[in-house]
Amino acid sequence: MRSYKQLTWKYLKASKKRTALTILGITLSISLISAIGLFLFWIQQAEIEETKQTKGAYHVMFTKLDSDTVNKVIHNPNVSRYGFFTIGETMSINEKVMVTEYIATNRALELLPTHVKKGRLPKNETEAALEEWLLKQIDPQATVGSRITLQHKQYTVSGILGNDVENQISNKGILLSKTNKIDETKASLLVEISEKADLEKTVNELKKLSDDRYVQLNTKLLILQGAGGDNEQAIGLYAAVAIIIGIVVISTIAIIYNSFQIGIVERIKQFGLLRAIGATPKQIRAVVIREATFLSLIGIPLGLLCGLVAIYGIFFASKLIANEALFATPPIISRNILLLSAAIGLTSIYVSAWLPARFAGSISPLAAISSRALIVKERIKKRKNRWISKWLGFEGMLAAKNMKRDRKRYRITVFSITISVMLFIVFKSFMDMAFMISEHPNESRNIHFSIVKDTPEAKGTAASISAALRALPTVDKVYEAYESHDFYAIIDKESELKAVQPFEGIYQPIDWPDGEKIMVEATINIYDSESLKAARRYLEAGNIDEQQLTKENVVIVIKNNEFYNDKTKKFYNGPIAHLQPGDEIYLEKDVGQRAPVSYKDAMQKVKVAAVVEDDPFHFRSSNPSRLKLITTKTVAERLLSQQKLQPVQWNIKLKTAESEKEAEKQIEAVIRPYPSVMLINHIDTNRKAKSSILMLQILVYGFIIVVSFIGSVNIINTLTTNILLRKRELASLQAIGLTNKGLKKMIVLEGVMYGTMGTLYGSIIGCGLSYLMYMFFIDVKQFSWQPPWTAMLIAGAAAVVIAYLSVLPPLARMKKEHLIEAIREEY
Repeated sequence: MRSYKQLTWKYLKASKKRTALTILGITLSISLISAIGLFLFWIQQAEIEETKQTKGAYHVMFTKLDSDTVNKVIHNPNVSRYGFFTIGETMSINEKVMVTEYIATNRALELLPTHVKKGRLPKNETEAALEEWLLKQIDPQATVGSRITLQHKQYTVSGILGNDVENQISNKGILLSKTNKIDETKASLLVEISEKADLEKTVNELKKLSDDRYVQLNTKLLILQGAGGDNEQAIGLYAAVAIIIGIVVISTIAIIYNSFQIGIVERIKQFGLLRAIGATPKQIRAVVIREATFLSLIGIPLGLLCGLVAIYGIFFASKLIANEALFATPPIISRNILLLSAAIGLTSIYVSAWLPARFAGSISPLAAISSRALIVKERIKKRKNRWISKWLGFEGMLAAKNMKRDRKRYRITVFSITISVMLFIVFKSFMDMAFMISEHPNESRNIHFSIVKDTPEAKGTAASISAALRALPTVDKVYEAYESHDFYAIIDKESELKAVQPFEGIYQPIDWPDGEKIMVEATINIYDSESLKAARRYLEAGNIDEQQLTKENVVIVIKNNEFYNDKTKKFYNGPIAHLQPGDEIYLEKDVGQRAPVSYKDAMQKVKVAAVVEDDPFHFRSSNPSRLKLITTKTVAERLLSQQKLQPVQWNIKLKTAESEKEAEKQIEAVIRPYPSVMLINHIDTNRKAKSSILMLQILVYGFIIVVSFIGSVNIINTLTTNILLRKRELASLQAIGLTNKGLKKMIVLEGVMYGTMGTLYGSIIGCGLSYLMYMFFIDVKQFSWQPPWTAMLIAGAAAVVIAYLSVLPPLARMKKEHLIEAIREEY
């Protein structure tokens, strides 16, 4: 051996299992950090691209111009693209549908909010691009390249745009055409700012060129690109993510520190021998730091590679599951994020290795050779843990003494388990909160087509359309949707919620013969039989029985609402009132003019039959801050004193989505005799939404699995080595009469006690960090915080089980060793 530095490789080779576990811990931690960073960056870029399609790619729009303003804007060095557009004439296709022409220059077409589904944008004045539903209204057989006529104008279809549901419902479509001759002073100007420019500064400069009334900002795009001013929602979300990454970094340091500390203690005699033959403390530290460098050279690249594989795995899995990508853009790999992840990992490794390196270099050679540095004498106490001896026996008492005898070893072991438990609880809480602020999928996501009436007054079509649709061979279910109806609702004072009291206008105290009650605004949705069956999947309390609902005046309460708080500028998610099955509600029809209610004889009493957690279908209401109720058509007719309420919409679920084309033809044939209805296709929108939710769930639970694996590796590494380093002590106990069964019981109880203590501390710290994240999440949407009991239970049970299983392999290994040799420590 030419140099003492070669000892590093020999030590790593001699303890292959410990080296492999350490590399695995580094790899998992770096992969988690890099995957989180890359995924967030991917989401941001995908959101930017989607916003450009829905809101436009421009940053600033000038709606009124003069020649001086135009010159200053287009000659600004920070402007990368600009274009002019004007709104042309509105043309009628038939009695119902109108189309408005948007005439734009080439650059403006690229900056307008358009999504070309087929074909391309227009290149000359004779070409046009329009929505798919609009093209069918003009000519059902037309496609890209076809010629269409609108009143006195003829166009060649250059592209088909994605459908806008709002445009379909309002029967107002848009047509894009191009021109190179436009009066700039009568047009609007769209401006895109260069990526190299200071976006916020340039936007402020451009705003000063015209009156504020004539300047419109693409606010969502500016926020996503970091120029939207103070955005509390984004700050809160990024702060929560920063907590997660910080915890992962701390966990990485703890895992690597434990691994190095265990490795130093395991080789303390060898280090003592090196010191005895002349090695300096600096050289001993260099051996340990060199070991850290070698592990980082393997673990960090592997971790970055695993992070990249995870991101691309999500991308390709989404394409396989839903035949389309999770996001519109493929993964965008940021070199800065990879370098930052590597830097965080490298720093964590060197910080973790520094303290064990100092310990290895500072220990006395004689103490190290004799292993006296590791012997800790117990403090003699008169008080004994009699209850441990009583319930767990002599072995349990011995296990408790062993834990507390070496305080440093006890703290390291409990700290390792605490970190693992805390990591799982915090990650699980983060994911639960992330799902809380995101959209909750319901039965509306399973709808393939909708038939909508142009006006609620269109009558005489309901029964025939319903029967014809249910008879189609491609149709699985038809859900009839009715117009919603607003009421004033009187509820008990005890049903008030403290979280809702600060909101203005929700609760209105009123005098009542039985005492003070509360009036809230309510909206009733009417469900048919199929809709009620689907609602049972969301049942939280009570029973949904259609016969009972029809026979008596009973309603179903939808528990969760989501509405905007004008004061806090945040969304609230949660119940409006605490209502349970059996509660009574008094209802009075809301006719648009509120009057004080002081008597109950003029109101109709209904009873709560059931409570569902969320909307089974998208709730039909113009005001989301109302109490949401569901009832049957029969009860609604009694409450409204009306006869024969008619559905205004039919939501259709197909047997298979693959029969889309065939089903669309069949449904169009059914509704062709009824000019008052139109067909809307939800398949693409719902497929994309469902695949996004599914893939996000896969990503979330993938992260949790990785976190769980990191925690498991940490616990196994710590407890296993902890026992192997005490071979002499355990062999001495066997030599004085402790049986193999007693030894196994003692070690198992010790592992379970470590797991229990680590779970206790980890749960307390995890709860605190969960609440801290909640404080940032409510900047995005307000909701109530619940202690993460499920995560605590899972993490605690897993920690105890892993702790128990971790001690079994070293026990089996010790059985094979010679007792006298173990006592002599000749290994």
